[in-house]
Amino acid sequence: MDDTENSNQTISDWGKENFDVSARFLSYLRSERTDIATYEIAPTPLTGGIDSRIYQYKLEGKQSRVLRILPPTRDAKELFHLQTVYKILSIYGINVPLIHSVCDDKSILGGCFAVMDLLSGSTLSAQEPDIQANVIGKTMASMHNLEVNLIIDELKESGIPEEHFLSPAVLENQLNVFEENYPWTSEHIYWLRDRLPLAGGNLSIIHGDYHAGNLMFEDGLVTGVLDWSFLIADPAVDLAHIENLCLLYAHHVIKDVTMDFLENYRAQVLKSYSKIMPVDNELIKAFRVLKLLKVLCFADKVPEQFQSAQAQREFIDFIEGATGLPLEFEHATGKIETFCQ
Repeated sequence: MDDTENSNQTISDWGKENFDVSARFLSYLRSERTDIATYEIAPTPLTGGIDSRIYQYKLEGKQSRVLRILPPTRDAKELFHLQTVYKILSIYGINVPLIHSVCDDKSILGGCFAVMDLLSGSTLSAQEPDIQANVIGKTMASMHNLEVNLIIDELKESGIPEEHFLSPAVLENQLNVFEENYPWTSEHIYWLRDRLPLAGGNLSIIHGDYHAGNLMFEDGLVTGVLDWSFLIADPAVDLAHIENLCLLYAHHVIKDVTMDFLENYRAQVLKSYSKIMPVDNELIKAFRVLKLLKVLCFADKVPEQFQSAQAQREFIDFIEGATGLPLEFEHATGKIETFCQ
């Protein structure tokens, strides 16, 4: 079988064992460049995000690279956006994988994809939980403590609109989208407007999904940070995600994990973080509500583990408990009754 024999497979093969990423990707590379021979190391799956597919590969005579394939529901514009963001962050000493090229043709690999740098080390998730939690807290706080004004200027000069990366414009845009398109969130958006920093506030570099699977680690140091949902906003945005990840998301993804373990993990992260940066628990709670409303409103675009009635019942319970307001939400299988009703 030659390298292109399976190139006539369809998108329906996405996620099946017979979907030959190696052959399809090599065929694409050869269509783009004339100096491509073959693989020295064929694409090999790496651990990464919940829904993206990530591979390491090496072409003969070339450096090792990473291939990141988005699910079909996501667009290439986020990869083009990250290409600009990563370039600017790298100028200011933040270890990110530079994106060398982006393809928006979903028919090739079942989703838009990017070719990126391969960072040294392995993901922090390979380490013991205590090490993971301490490193996450310490390095996140150090990132939040960095000066952001020059980075903001560079992003503006690159043509990225403020509402795409900078708070409070980002927050206002998100809240307006909810109010205009999801009227069942109106009371909760009113609650959020009273509590979120819409008049300004602290600004930090925000990763958006800062966890052990997105941190490369080697010889006791973080060698790079992957898979950004980049913002310049209040540090509570990242801390809210950690809280939701530990207390509401992880047990739907990781088998046989206990809530006691996850609560202890969360506490260790916050303890390590608070040695460098302050923690505002009320603001974290507000951002947790905002993030969970987003998960519910865009349920068809989140990982399938979060689309179940059980998961969404837990999300609603937290929102109602935090706000004291009932939430009417229609799951695909029918209306979910709320305890506040």
